[in-house]
Amino acid sequence: MKPVPAISVVTESAPSAYALHEAAGVGLASLVEEFAVHVPVATSALWQRVRARCADVGPAVSRLIDDAEASDGGKHMRPRLVAAAFLGMGGVDRRLLAEVAGAQQLLHLGLCLHDDLIDGDRVRHGVPNLIGRSHDAALAAGAGGVAAERQALAAGLLAGDLTLNAALLALLDVPASLAVRHRLAVEATTELERTIAGELLDVQSETITPDRAAPLHVAELKTAAYSVVLPLRLGAVAAGCESEAILRCLTQVGVALGIAYQLADDDLGLFGVTEATGKSVLSDVRQGKRTEHIRIAYQRAGFADRATLDGVLGRPDATDADADLVREIVRRTGARESVTRTIDEYMSRGIRLADTALPDPLATYLADLARSMRGRRR
Repeated sequence: MKPVPAISVVTESAPSAYALHEAAGVGLASLVEEFAVHVPVATSALWQRVRARCADVGPAVSRLIDDAEASDGGKHMRPRLVAAAFLGMGGVDRRLLAEVAGAQQLLHLGLCLHDDLIDGDRVRHGVPNLIGRSHDAALAAGAGGVAAERQALAAGLLAGDLTLNAALLALLDVPASLAVRHRLAVEATTELERTIAGELLDVQSETITPDRAAPLHVAELKTAAYSVVLPLRLGAVAAGCESEAILRCLTQVGVALGIAYQLADDDLGLFGVTEATGKSVLSDVRQGKRTEHIRIAYQRAGFADRATLDGVLGRPDATDADADLVREIVRRTGARESVTRTIDEYMSRGIRLADTALPDPLATYLADLARSMRGRRR
């Protein structure tokens, strides 16, 4: 087994939490799943701190906090990655892990709230999102259509701001040394900058022809940065890892797996089943998303198919029949098959990189996670 770098949260002679569980026959994946059950409790505790800080502000902010917290959900993949890196690198302080993982989940939620705002989405996880609920509440309170829309958009923006702020404050307040707290905050803000850049490039790409877009670069910045790279690095830093070589490897692994994850998500966005994904398969078509599927299809398409894509992509009133046309072109040009190969290439790269420098339990966990992307349905 590759050596686990020395960490600051345990004495030199003390076995790591993972080592103790390994001796008892408990693998890292089991430890991560055991921890993941408690993520909602961890995030709830962080929301309680937000309520305490805003207690004297008034009921309007309290309602916004409640609505933001109610928007949380999903599979908690990012807190799981924090836990995998923390435990896999020898971390033992479960309270520290809970707070860092909770902060990561808040950061994810804040970005989702802003993403819904940018994309004009009113549904997430198959139910009305915060913007949709705020719009309905404003109408029910007697607001006109324009006023209700303004209230809803403002709620989405401010809830996202509030949640991102709560995440950063949580990292600055974790039970660790000042140096570790500072490093955690720097890690988060650095990856946030890259995510913002990716989001900007993603939106701006909708105004250019698909063959000029750079969806893999966007995926690296927008998705990989905060969905995989950041949680892995946060977990390692919280565990006391100071090896720049290890942290660099985590970044490289995170970029590879993050791109693969985004490509798989794009595939679900076009070919998935709404009942399983909780997302309309029309959403990306109506927004004119320049995914790798669309870039390759457009590049390979003949004149007639390009004209079809030009006429359908980005049209707000695109129908299911229009989406079927897009899917058929993506299939016929071999674009979907090419993207599937690219997913496999990035997954294989991530697995190889993890195996070169990371402790065996963590490398195995990430390899298993990568392979699970092949069978994603949601």
